[in-house]
Amino acid sequence: MLKNKFLYYCLFAVLGIAAISCKKEPDLIGLDLLSSGELLNVNFTDTSTVFAYTQREDSVRTDELSINLLGSINDPVFGTTTASIYTQYRLSKSNVTFGLNPVADSVVLTLRYRGIYGDSLYPNTIRIYEIADTMAIESVYYSTNTIPTLPMQIGEATFIPTLDEADTVNTSYLPVRVVLSSEFANKLITADTATLKDNVSFQKIFKGLYITSDQAMSPGTGSILYLDLNDASSKVKLYYHNSEDTTSLDFPIGTLSARFNNYNHYNYAGADPLLLQQFNGDTTLGSQRLFIQAMAGSRVKLRIPYLKEIAANKRIAVNEALLIFKVEDTTNTYNVPAQLALRYISVDTSNKPIYPSLPDENEGANYFDGRARSYKEYRFRITRYVQDRLLNPDGPDSGLMMFVVGSSLIGNRAILKGTNVADGKVKLMIYYTEVE
Repeated sequence: MLKNKFLYYCLFAVLGIAAISCKKEPDLIGLDLLSSGELLNVNFTDTSTVFAYTQREDSVRTDELSINLLGSINDPVFGTTTASIYTQYRLSKSNVTFGLNPVADSVVLTLRYRGIYGDSLYPNTIRIYEIADTMAIESVYYSTNTIPTLPMQIGEATFIPTLDEADTVNTSYLPVRVVLSSEFANKLITADTATLKDNVSFQKIFKGLYITSDQAMSPGTGSILYLDLNDASSKVKLYYHNSEDTTSLDFPIGTLSARFNNYNHYNYAGADPLLLQQFNGDTTLGSQRLFIQAMAGSRVKLRIPYLKEIAANKRIAVNEALLIFKVEDTTNTYNVPAQLALRYISVDTSNKPIYPSLPDENEGANYFDGRARSYKEYRFRITRYVQDRLLNPDGPDSGLMMFVVGSSLIGNRAILKGTNVADGKVKLMIYYTEVE
């Protein structure tokens, strides 16, 4: 890698000499190409104006995720969010038969989970319903989608997650077990041979489950479970006996089942007024505080409109540009996201918003950064972006969007200091050299 970088720099040095010999105007170049003497002339500025404010996220895609979220959390700053799941379950084999004179003894839904966000001592109450409409694994589902359900609840359970009982084989926690109703058990055991022939036939009758959580009512309470529905222990299990035996049959969820998450923020009732006012269009309040939340919660839009003033009446080479966000608070209950993303704002051919990568991100994750540093700040290295804006100051620029990496898979959120606070405001630090 070092050898490749050395060759890269040599190539650009040769091109630079060629450009000078042809008497062409020099382009902006990085300070990593300058001599040690020239490095003594490095300039620094951190006074560039940054405009930023919080926006509400429309939705995120949540179908067939590696982790599904379940639970409800009442955040004193962001209000209440509930994560619910719609999922199919399947026959474990074709042409199922239950033997002579089968009788259902019980049916249990088990859900493997891998972690938790929020108050781990909070007693979760989850409720189970049957889905009344079909799902398809080929379909795309978002966090705002819903599917009609049958009116009768078929199961519920109240429990405190057993975080101290890790499974030493799978390094996860003991599954959640929910005993389902006898009516549902009888529906399974009395299904005809045509229904039990294959999964296409089975899922016409048994369309799936809606798994939801009671809303956390008091601020500072609630939790979100991280479920692994691909795990073999995530399944519906029917226990039954017949004239010959007492046995059971699994109906797994697994990778072949359509499933998705729905996230409900209840229109952010009870959230911090600064957050609500920014949602409602008061972009000036981003000067005080910024809010970013996973689960299709909130994101931050920003612009750096006056970059060209740095290069007014002079040519400069940008050595490094760091965009820094300070975390306003940290709590053990609500850990900040491990990483944030920063992207261009653009539109596709149908005028739908898209967020292409910045050129700096193409240099690799370690270069671009965006990771939480000791839960106190986030930094993005946007050197190439700043150079591009200086080279093309009048080019199109719709601004930047910052959001949580893995927003559909985690519950984390962060409160960031604004763009004009007395201590720790959003800052763009630029190191540059004037080029004659």
